[in-house]
Amino acid sequence: MSRKLGILGGMGPLATVEFMQKIIAQTPAHNDQQHIPMLVSNNPQIPDRTAFLISNGADPYPALKQGMEQLQQAGAECIVMPCNTAHYWYPRLANSCNVHTISILDSVVKEAHCRNYRKVGIMATTATMQTRMYQTKLAQKQISAIGTTSPQQQAVMEGIYAVKAGDIKLGHQLMKPVFDSLIAQGAEAVILGCTEIPVALAELAHNQPELCLDSLNILAKACIEWATEDTVELVA
Repeated sequence: MSRKLGILGGMGPLATVEFMQKIIAQTPAHNDQQHIPMLVSNNPQIPDRTAFLISNGADPYPALKQGMEQLQQAGAECIVMPCNTAHYWYPRLANSCNVHTISILDSVVKEAHCRNYRKVGIMATTATMQTRMYQTKLAQKQISAIGTTSPQQQAVMEGIYAVKAGDIKLGHQLMKPVFDSLIAQGAEAVILGCTEIPVALAELAHNQPELCLDSLNILAKACIEWATEDTVELVA
């Protein structure tokens, strides 16, 4: 195992560590040497993505681009961002990158399509919802999406920031009812479309994986597939 994976993280730091743990746990390794080398930029100072997209906060793009350049210079052969909202900038970042990249959005939608889902719920940041990043890609695969109501979205955001602050229990209490509501409305599964959400709903994702499109877990599997395949189909 010699391919070096670059992780542009810190959005948030706990989600980045959880992502690394998912890669390690699922890699078919029998010793240290069979695990995937990871170069990690865990930079919590990247400006808030949602704040920029919906309330005129600082632009995260320069910090994201700098992080990708640093990972390239350090020898990363593939770079991923375990942050869904940051994928608003993914096309620009991927086009400016000289190495392989994997999109968390594309990976999740591909998984939903492979599972033959026709209707899924979405839990994500307000910015991810308002920019319709998931809805647009799902529609291209003829998959309909169920979104959140305004009160539900407020609960999701409060839950996300609770996880960022280290209160996973509160995050679970805030987000689990939203998940249940989306399933009750006919969603075959729910996209856990912010990387703090799988942290808060970890038990649910473990016990009922068929109901969850865990963006962290799906991206981890895509990275393992890239690192262990003999040939790589480059993605723009």
